[in-house]
Amino acid sequence: MMLHKQEIGILDSFNIIKKSDHPLAPIKEAITNSIDSIKERRTSGVNFTGQINVSLFFIARKNTANESELLLDKVEITDNGNGFNSKSLYRFKQLADRSKKFNNRGTGKIQIFHRFKEILVDSVFVENNETQHLLLKYDINDILEEKRENANNCPVSTMVTLNRFYGDETDLEYFRGLFNNTPLFKGEILKRLVLYLFLEKNNGLIINLRIYENNKEYFSDILSSDDIPEPDKVETIKIDTFKLGDIKQGKKKDNIEWEILNSNEELILRRFKLPISMSAENGVFLCSKDILVEKYHFPILRKNTNFNGFHYLTSVSGAIFDKESNVKHTADGFLFPTKKDVEKKIRQMDIFNPQDSYIFLDEIEDKLNKRLNYIYTDLQNLKEEKAQTAAEIAKLYGINPDLSKTIAIGLNDSHEDIAKKLFEAQSKVFAVKNIEIQKTYDDLVSLETVNFDPSSEEYERKFQETSLKLMDLIPQQNKDELARYIIRRDMVVRLLRLALKNELIKQKKWLKQKTSNEKVREEQEGLIHDLIFKRKTKNVLNDLWILNEEFIHFQGLSDLPLEELEVNNEKLLKDGLDVQKALDSVGLTIDSRLKKRPDIFLYPEEGKCILIEFKAPKVDLTKHLDQVSKYAKLIANYSNRKITQFYGFLIGENINKIEIPGRYIKSHYNGYWFYPNEPILSIETDVPIANIYQEIVPFSTMADRAYSRNKSFSDKLGITLENENTPR
Repeated sequence: MMLHKQEIGILDSFNIIKKSDHPLAPIKEAITNSIDSIKERRTSGVNFTGQINVSLFFIARKNTANESELLLDKVEITDNGNGFNSKSLYRFKQLADRSKKFNNRGTGKIQIFHRFKEILVDSVFVENNETQHLLLKYDINDILEEKRENANNCPVSTMVTLNRFYGDETDLEYFRGLFNNTPLFKGEILKRLVLYLFLEKNNGLIINLRIYENNKEYFSDILSSDDIPEPDKVETIKIDTFKLGDIKQGKKKDNIEWEILNSNEELILRRFKLPISMSAENGVFLCSKDILVEKYHFPILRKNTNFNGFHYLTSVSGAIFDKESNVKHTADGFLFPTKKDVEKKIRQMDIFNPQDSYIFLDEIEDKLNKRLNYIYTDLQNLKEEKAQTAAEIAKLYGINPDLSKTIAIGLNDSHEDIAKKLFEAQSKVFAVKNIEIQKTYDDLVSLETVNFDPSSEEYERKFQETSLKLMDLIPQQNKDELARYIIRRDMVVRLLRLALKNELIKQKKWLKQKTSNEKVREEQEGLIHDLIFKRKTKNVLNDLWILNEEFIHFQGLSDLPLEELEVNNEKLLKDGLDVQKALDSVGLTIDSRLKKRPDIFLYPEEGKCILIEFKAPKVDLTKHLDQVSKYAKLIANYSNRKITQFYGFLIGENINKIEIPGRYIKSHYNGYWFYPNEPILSIETDVPIANIYQEIVPFSTMADRAYSRNKSFSDKLGITLENENTPR
């Protein structure tokens, strides 16, 4: 066993070679080394299929606070390349060694040590016609342990372990993200190797990806050249190399002229169309040695846009990107200067070499942007089509189509997404306009109405004139929106009446199934429930106005279990309450098949509560008269809040009028029954602690009342609503 201590310390080298911003930099470095090793072995004349394994090892454990935590432990990269022969080992021991082929500067291992404290190498290779086995351990404190022995009949392979991860919290969160989103792991590797894998198509390189949790395999996948399609577009651009021409002396500053030395440098752009399942994002990537180095900013191509199930990855490669002097030590960017920066330095220097040549970043970006715009012309067309779609959607909803030009539309935005953005933009415009309208309205009202005399013969005429003036202040869009709202309400009434006649499509389907002797479960109650207030929801748009106009403004929960009822995000019932025992205590016996919950729970204000219970049209309501009051009793006795006034509504269609108790009073004009005041008793003391007002309401009566209210609005707007007699 030999021990070595490097003269230039690893920790000292951190001052020279800065840490890459990207947490994947050490792994990319190790993969790049594996690729170089496979290339070397292939160029030596060996015919084989290259293979690389990339494995992440995580530890899941409890920390000192007994909280679960996930930590990255190590990363293993295995390949069947040339191996760690004497030349490779010599280069590995040196800092900034320039002897390695493929333009590697020997600084990559410093990127590894920026995040891992130790590098382990286990390599079998052939040298001088002998198969040898190398074991190497290199830690951040410059201690390198090396052991070499003969290994006859062992296959050539190298495993490099990046051991004892110590990256910061940002690094750790990145790797946790790969653990929790394994397609992202594959996508991150894919985008860095897409060009290399494409160029390796004929050689069939295979990359195995694995993730381990506590040494048990958690995820595995394969990435190969077979996964990479032919690029759908390939373009080439010529990059000019400049040299200093002439410097003319001027009063204010020197005028520097440039001459084109040659236009021999070439960049190749390849656009790959990859399924989203394989690709984590869209992007244009600058590559060195066929490996991604830097993502190029190309605003037309949004990162997460879904192009009908595909992402676009465009690689940009060329000799100038492979040249080591043009690549940062961090291997995550390039060092091309701008023309402005070079000219500034020339002006600041008395001596300079006029023979120096330059490739300017400005030149690269200008030509690259022009060619990318050409390559992505088809996406520009998609954007124009999407903009046209947005204008049509705006028109459909009565929104000014010009407003569609002010919103950001993604190419994968659905009609619903676009409509939402349009309404949000419209609301912002309305907010400004409404302030102006309100001020004008207030000024006009204070000026006009102060002189109103209801007993005057001119009162009605003046009233109408002022009303018309105020109406003119309201934008047409607001009036259209009101008209749409009235029409929506009419549709709800119509749907309810159709449901009572069993004429909805779903009801007809049930009938057809029954006629065919199929087993079918009819949910008549649920169908009507969803029409009025979608089940399993809370505080969402609903149509409870059909029962009472005020109800749509209250906090509302629909078809949620008693233990999940909330008021202002706080549980309604006391913690630890045994709901079944509570139900038994109030005498509420419910079929075990049914969930123990009120259909709708509303909380209008402190101390008050509204409970609504629906029954299928064929169910006799008189069989369930006590259900709502018993829910009220349970809540009154076991609530975290003191509720003293309940309002209960039992709604159905089938009512055995003979069975309605005498305590209920028949409404003479509106076709329903009400019980104005029933006391609710304490379970413990049998003393009244609350009251409940109750109504028994037929669906048909509710529909008739809603129609009448709606018609009063529609008549004013000039909308004709057909009246349909509800079936009795």
